[in-house]
Amino acid sequence: MSDYSFETIEQMLLKCVAEGGEPELGFCLRGAEYMIIAYADRCSFQRCADETGANASGERYFATLQELYAAPQIDGRSLKELWSEADDFYCFDFEL
Repeated sequence: MSDYSFETIEQMLLKCVAEGGEPELGFCLRGAEYMIIAYADRCSFQRCADETGANASGERYFATLQELYAAPQIDGRSLKELWSEADDFYCFDFEL
């Protein structure tokens, strides 16, 4: 079960962006590592590479974090549907 609601994460990311940062949030979901990066004008989502450099996806860009949250991402399912399974959060440029 996720330690953080997506709404809480969204608020933290947006606060960091408002302060001039480009925060990165990493987390694990269904055995893979993912990353969300927030920018002033958009956000991105990607699956990170494993130790061998395999299984990475390219960044997909979204206008807002809410759009990213609702869009099909993993096996055709949205983060909204899967968020409760996310764990092992780590971040760059902000504190959880």
